Amino acid sequence: MNIVLYAVIVLFWGTTWIGIKLQLGSVDPAVSVAYRFLLAAVCMFIWTSARKLPMRFPLRSHLRLALVGLLMYSANYVLFYYCSEHLVSGLVSIIFCLSVGFNIINGRIFLKRPISRTVVLGSVAGVLGLALVFGDDIAHTKASSDLLTGVLLGLGATLLFSFGNIASSWNQTSGGLPIVQSTAWSMLYGGAFTSIGCLVAGNSFTVEPSFRYVAGLVYLSVCGSAIAFVTYLTLLSRIGPDRAAFATVAFPVVSLSLSTVFEDYHWNVLAVLGVLVVLAANANILAGPRLRTALGRLLPGSASGTADAATRESSAVPESGPGRG
Repeated sequence: MNIVLYAVIVLFWGTTWIGIKLQLGSVDPAVSVAYRFLLAAVCMFIWTSARKLPMRFPLRSHLRLALVGLLMYSANYVLFYYCSEHLVSGLVSIIFCLSVGFNIINGRIFLKRPISRTVVLGSVAGVLGLALVFGDDIAHTKASSDLLTGVLLGLGATLLFSFGNIASSWNQTSGGLPIVQSTAWSMLYGGAFTSIGCLVAGNSFTVEPSFRYVAGLVYLSVCGSAIAFVTYLTLLSRIGPDRAAFATVAFPVVSLSLSTVFEDYHWNVLAVLGVLVVLAANANILAGPRLRTALGRLLPGSASGTADAATRESSAVPESGPGRG
């Protein structure tokens, strides 16, 4: 189930670049973010109403949900949209995948989660793999004030996303808040916060009356937000924020694959090597102990040692399951 959830996240987040690209135009990026999560919240509330899920929570819970909305569905996305105006997509992807490292540190500080050697090594390998994939983009990015601005915006957005992960995990484990209803309220708060920020900044709430813009908005709201974030938060509750955030390392590979089809992207040796490194890192993060045990059984004389290593690694990472992490 963890692998299925992970695959859904990577698939949808790996294709959101299509929706974002369709939205680029006359509408301010922050306004598009507000539209995206307000529409996603509407979809979530329709779904909870159809299933007759309880939506009433005490004030303290709403404060927690509003915090997640501000961190995950408002401020971080606004920063990332503006970051994309300064940096090439490859560099933005690498910055975003640093959320794995942030989640490891923040999970240790705020949730007292043990730091797994598997996750740390996998994270480093994943970042290095993406650096190989997007090496040409990085090499041709000129050092300038735009570069510094973009990097700072990207790091700020990634840190906020990580804090949102920790807050959401805390809501589910300590607060006992259900995932679907929590996501609906948090997206509504996130859209509201972004709308207020746009009003303060004097941004115009215009809508580009084109199929291109509307299609991108609908895809981002339904698939890239409502479905993807419920799936992501479900995975987060099962395996913890450190391993769940590793999806941010995998989805740029999906984006690159689509670029091959739709944007005539040309592969090189470093890009292929980088993709292989990223895939290996993902396999190690998701099923490292089991993979090593299986390989140990295939290799003569190494089964017991591999099994022992898997046992030691499993003891360092809590078992997946509802209510843990």
